[in-house]
Amino acid sequence: MNTFVRRAWLGALAIACLATAGCPSCDASKLLNPTGVQSVAIAPQLVQLTVGQTQQFTATVKPDRSDQAVTWSVTPASMATIDGKGLLTAVAPGQAVVSAATTATPVHSAEAAVSIVAPAGPGPGPGAR
Repeated sequence: MNTFVRRAWLGALAIACLATAGCPSCDASKLLNPTGVQSVAIAPQLVQLTVGQTQQFTATVKPDRSDQAVTWSVTPASMATIDGKGLLTAVAPGQAVVSAATTATPVHSAEAAVSIVAPAGPGPGPGAR
């Protein structure tokens, strides 16, 4: 059963359960959101880096008892790379967006803005005024 069909079926089951009087064993909220995730936050939310620098991002998934796994990504990928633990490396000057999405339900996500600048060039040579 594909994901869309499964979610539609679970949603219909939850509605049927809610409409049925005296269904104490049915927890419809778990059918509609089986992972229990309510929100995702990412920190820091705004960063300025120089090409070559790194920044560790963290994702906080709420509530604490929910599935905490997240998938990290950065766009555009030509500006920076990010590993599976949220460590970003600035690759080229420009603007990028870091995203953390819950693995179980990717609709729950958060974003952070990254500004990347070129490293300062060498100063003026000898005798420059």
